[in-house]
Amino acid sequence: MTLTFTGERFLPSCEGEMIYEHWHRYLFARQYVAGKRVLDVASGEGYGSALMAAQAASVTGVDISPEAVKHASERYGSAANLKYLCASCASIPLPDASFDVIVSFETIEHMTEHDAFMGEVSRLLAPGGLFIISSPNRVEYSDRTGYRNEFHVKELDGPELRSLLNRHFPAQHWFAQRPCFQSMLWSLEGPAVENRVLAIDGDDAYPAELYFLVACAKAPAVLDQVLPSLSLVTDRHHSVYAEWSRTYAENRQLGARVAELEQRLAAIPAPRELSAAEHLKGFLRRLLRG
Repeated sequence: MTLTFTGERFLPSCEGEMIYEHWHRYLFARQYVAGKRVLDVASGEGYGSALMAAQAASVTGVDISPEAVKHASERYGSAANLKYLCASCASIPLPDASFDVIVSFETIEHMTEHDAFMGEVSRLLAPGGLFIISSPNRVEYSDRTGYRNEFHVKELDGPELRSLLNRHFPAQHWFAQRPCFQSMLWSLEGPAVENRVLAIDGDDAYPAELYFLVACAKAPAVLDQVLPSLSLVTDRHHSVYAEWSRTYAENRQLGARVAELEQRLAAIPAPRELSAAEHLKGFLRRLLRG
């Protein structure tokens, strides 16, 4: 079974910045799943669950779409430690404390049952478990841009998301995410010991948060493993940069062609403007012929 891209659910065949946004979240979560029982809520196409299953003890992907679950099961379900289940994230038919790690990326904005969803996560998370959630920041995603995503039901801003999480998970470590255009400079002499974001007008020029990613737990000690960090995601073909370069070159060529045509048009003598009397004579001639 093949899924069709609707403009919202990410598919591995997608191109552009969506590649980096969606893979980055799962690559971040993969650091914490080795040997763990993992639940991926709103698993969609299934690629993220499959990625984590390579290191986790077991992974269960849950999605409300029967088509998505069928596709994921057919494409990735051959792994012995990976399965997919069709269910609402507000009511997941699995036993209490079944999972050591629960992830849910770009889910909460598609529903209104936020507290019910958090209650299910709290119920399913084992003592000492880790919950990782991502959500668009409404202020940057919609309010500032005027963009309205037809698939989003209820977006949250930072304080609203924090208030929701506080009711269930008092321990939190917040991260921000945003696709950016940058130059990478890294040491070839060993692992990085410092992360800095530089800009011409000053250091620490982090952009506004387009998405929030929050690592949550009921006990603060669980978050000792989640260190403050800056991570970058790219692909070996640098596809987003390649697409930008191609589009930029095309735009320059089109701009040059438009300028050429405008010059040629300006050199063409303007047609003589007809007087009102000539317009009237022409009208009478057409009227008489009719």
